[in-house]
Amino acid sequence: MTASHPSGTGEAEGDLPSAALVEFANRQRWFAGRTERIERAEFAPIVSPFAGGPEIGELVVHIEGGDEQRYFLPLGAAGEGDAAFGFDAGPARGTLADGARDAAFAAQVIGWIAGGDATRGALTAHRSQAAADRLVEVAKVPPSEIKVLSGEQSNTSVGIGSLGILKFYRRLRDGEQPELELTEFLTERTGFTGAPALYGSVELRRADGASAAVAALFERVANRGDAWSVVTTDLVAVLSGGSASPERFDAGETLGRRTGEMHAALATRTGDPAFDPEPLDAPSLKRIVSEAREEAIEALDILSTERERSPELHGEIDALLAARIAIDDWFSGFDGLAGGGHRTRIHGDYHLGQVLVSGEDAVILDFEGEPGRPLEERRAKTSPLRDVAGMLRSFDYAAFAARDKLGEGGDAVRDAADRWRDEASATFLAAWSRASGVDLTSDGNSRLLDLFLIQKAFYELRYEAAMRPAWLSIPLRGIVSLLRKRQVLR
Repeated sequence: MTASHPSGTGEAEGDLPSAALVEFANRQRWFAGRTERIERAEFAPIVSPFAGGPEIGELVVHIEGGDEQRYFLPLGAAGEGDAAFGFDAGPARGTLADGARDAAFAAQVIGWIAGGDATRGALTAHRSQAAADRLVEVAKVPPSEIKVLSGEQSNTSVGIGSLGILKFYRRLRDGEQPELELTEFLTERTGFTGAPALYGSVELRRADGASAAVAALFERVANRGDAWSVVTTDLVAVLSGGSASPERFDAGETLGRRTGEMHAALATRTGDPAFDPEPLDAPSLKRIVSEAREEAIEALDILSTERERSPELHGEIDALLAARIAIDDWFSGFDGLAGGGHRTRIHGDYHLGQVLVSGEDAVILDFEGEPGRPLEERRAKTSPLRDVAGMLRSFDYAAFAARDKLGEGGDAVRDAADRWRDEASATFLAAWSRASGVDLTSDGNSRLLDLFLIQKAFYELRYEAAMRPAWLSIPLRGIVSLLRKRQVLR
């Protein structure tokens, strides 16, 4: 298809200058190519299922070395107030804007999904069967009540009144989108109510047979913020001598129960090989241990270069670097760990920021997995204890963040924050075990949880060293504490 320019010039979107497209992309929060050396960019039109509206296409960014990145990009004529999202495409071309932020376009997408499974050109709409009645109501929301949500990062989320959230996946990756798989499974095949229902989705199928998720429509849940904001705000209030919100959120008990229910639901046997539990056998454990060990080695190598930048952490850094052999021996100790339990699909990127607080309850979001990992890894089955470790590490971060907001506050505040972390963690584990049915008193599960905690903390150490050195002490002290408890460090 040759897409005509929405400004009416009759020139093809595919002819948009590469420099202008790169300039436009660099202004968008969803663009991941800012640090890459870009050879060129082009707009590849997609046949639109809609009459009028933005021209739909892929922004194809060619990276030096042969790699490319693809992004979903509807382009429309910029309206009043859209200047921050548009760019001057050159003489006689006018100013274009990101059509994913257009309420009328969002309404068109929702109406198409609500109409039932359908294929038009390269795009296919899928409709949920379990939530079909609610989807009808979402489709009735007028454009005046459709607004882009703030705080977007790698995707663009649009609020559909109080009933729905339409998420556009901006970076297009060929293959099954884990979030769609997991939320569809939970919506259609289980009774789990702790995640927003999936109402429908849109998929792009290219001529070569490759496919990628373009959009998903979810239930919108009334909430008072994500658990990170709620928990840290309440903790700051308590640590400063005040009281938590009257609408108290018991993070340990509530998140433990909801997380356990999620894992129990994901372990439901339905005959679907993508979801049915599989044994956590010796080869699986070997792969898990090998991956954790490699991440630890990489993190320790990075830590040796951080020593001069962080003199206040010399004690912990030197202790870890001096114990490299002991740490490697600790990993070797897992070689004899017997298999047991099951591998299932999991959340994959689990922390307080992935949970909404709805009254006294919790709703779990964003089942995409770690965005930096390939789709195959994000879809792989593993122990649900990986998610458990992620939330426990998030509790440690929340305790630090609360102290940080108070300017540390001395030993009394630090001790009180650490007590909250330890109590919330213990309550979480007890509630999770009850809801999931997984016995945490067994030696195998206890040791495996230690392994995932260490792996997560070493991952955090690498991230903080690269992105947020001021927070390096959080994973560093977490690693030291756990290894001392296990007598790896003396």
